Amino acid sequence: MTIVKVLSQQGLPMSLGDIATSTGMQPARAHRYLVSLIRSGMVQRYEHSGGYELGPFALEFSLACMAKLESLRIDPSALRSLAMEIGESVFTAVWSAGGPMVVDWQPSNQPIAASTKIGTVFPILMSSTGHVYGAYLPEAITGSLITKELDELAGTKNTQAPGSRQAVEEIFAEVRDHGLGRGIGIRLPSVSSFSAPVFDHRGRIVSALTAFGYHETFDSSWDSPVAQILKATASALSRQRGHTP
Repeated sequence: MTIVKVLSQQGLPMSLGDIATSTGMQPARAHRYLVSLIRSGMVQRYEHSGGYELGPFALEFSLACMAKLESLRIDPSALRSLAMEIGESVFTAVWSAGGPMVVDWQPSNQPIAASTKIGTVFPILMSSTGHVYGAYLPEAITGSLITKELDELAGTKNTQAPGSRQAVEEIFAEVRDHGLGRGIGIRLPSVSSFSAPVFDHRGRIVSALTAFGYHETFDSSWDSPVAQILKATASALSRQRGHTP
């Protein structure tokens, strides 16, 4: 998988030597793996140049992942309608190996300097989107990431960073009490946000719907119109997926 990741990131055919250097493997060891990857169709080799790149099965694999992702995504028209109704930027995120990842977003008419784009991965502990996933995903899935983030935050002076597992659980309990995650300047000092879970027919969280904006215009009270509309929209999307609260 290390070799596959390197080839994916490179995007161009690579020589055996370049692959060995990029992966930190001895060329002989890398070659043994490449032989197996070629047999599986995950990698292919060009005879004239000797270069290696992703093979036909890698495409099939990617398309299968995209098909699954499409089943989790929210209709873009629903995002546009939500952004227009609340007057704030919104995005949807699904769970990835590194945490919640943005798969679609709709900016509001108010420009906002936030580094949110498709592919952005949010932390669990320092984002409202992450709080929602931490509250509703099993700890078996989130536990190692939470431990890693706690260790990283221990060396910072951010007063909003949770300092213990107990503090983390209190955040998640608050999310479950309100049905929303809330962030007030935890990721960017001038930005506030709400995030709501979308569930499937089995009661599993499949995506998070997040709205964000500047403090000056974003009402971050729990009973604000933004909070209530976002929560109602997420509930409607959950019902469409067969979820019964």
